Amino acid sequence: MPGATTTRGSAFVRAVDRGTRGPALLVFLGLLVVTGVLAVRDQSAISQLSPGGWALSWGLLVLYALPVGLVLYALDLYEREPPRYLVAAFVWGAVIATQLSGIANAGWGLVVARAGGPEFAADWTAALTAPFVEEAIKGAGVVLVFLIAREQIDDVLDGFVYGAVCGLGFAIVEDVFYFVGVFGGTTEGVLQGFFVRVISSGLYGHVLYTGLVGMGIGYFVSHRRDAPLGRRVAVLAGLTAVGILGHVAWNSPWLDLLPAEPSGAGWLLVPIATAVKGVPLLAFVVVAVVLALGRERRWLREALGPEVGGPALSAAELATIEDPRRRRRTRRRMRARAGDRAAAILHRLHREQLHLAVVRTRSGIVHSGEAEGSTEPPEVAAQRDVCRSLRDALAAVPGAAPGGG
Repeated sequence: MPGATTTRGSAFVRAVDRGTRGPALLVFLGLLVVTGVLAVRDQSAISQLSPGGWALSWGLLVLYALPVGLVLYALDLYEREPPRYLVAAFVWGAVIATQLSGIANAGWGLVVARAGGPEFAADWTAALTAPFVEEAIKGAGVVLVFLIAREQIDDVLDGFVYGAVCGLGFAIVEDVFYFVGVFGGTTEGVLQGFFVRVISSGLYGHVLYTGLVGMGIGYFVSHRRDAPLGRRVAVLAGLTAVGILGHVAWNSPWLDLLPAEPSGAGWLLVPIATAVKGVPLLAFVVVAVVLALGRERRWLREALGPEVGGPALSAAELATIEDPRRRRRTRRRMRARAGDRAAAILHRLHREQLHLAVVRTRSGIVHSGEAEGSTEPPEVAAQRDVCRSLRDALAAVPGAAPGGG
């Protein structure tokens, strides 16, 4: 949200939205139909190799994907992404990107083999093809989500969330293939694959690579008015390059400390070997996400600053809603003091106050020094009234201080 500009609510942007949403959705659905048929065929073939191993693979990977998906969903502290668009990003990664990447990787693999010979291709094909092909295709999915719902990707953190969810979908389907096709599909083989590719490597893979690509896309599309084109291109190219290079390093034979056939105590070397390759990129992503979260907090203060002291918001309430932990504590105290109804009203009040910041930003109001007598967008006044009515409702509950106290 911080990157949204004063043109968000303009007629021009709305016209562009209408002009791209339909075609982008048709492209998404068309590719989904074609690649979905191929994906069903592939999963059917894998399941026939080892029905039990295939089912166990999916069961284990669902247990991995659910908490990771919830963390990504909760990462945006103030404006959670609509589940339908997150599902679209996941499906792009799991179905469309895996199928298109498989076709492209096979073709570029032949090029590498012809250029470098069989021995070079055995060591380097995965590093010289997959990172470029897969990140380009997964990144295209983030772009398509933006074209379908451009109001949803309005800052770098939004781009990271959509890119990471897309990468998560890709990783799940890829892991099923590895568990059955590479690790053998037996119960022991699937568990070994889960240990290597999820427990030891799950923090370092496609979620990070495509999260960085999505972060670059988020910056590029959300800073159209407050950053020159050259800077936006540089940030997009830089973050994409870091994601691709992290993928290259992971797939390359460099620093490959994994034991060829681990057994016994050798399994303890696997998480160490993966950490050597993966921790530097993970640290970079953590820093980038923390900086993005700080930017979101500054955006919230800027967007709601002019509302402090008015009918919708007090200074104490702003301090509360900008900290998710404080919001939860305040609701618990309200429940203990005034009951479930008061806590429910307070919960909704917090959501609507946060949404007021979103509405103010998208409407194009200048966040400070607004011209006196200027016409206020009706959607801002309407949202302010919602907050005011909730504050009044809360004040009317016995034992509940105005605005949650």
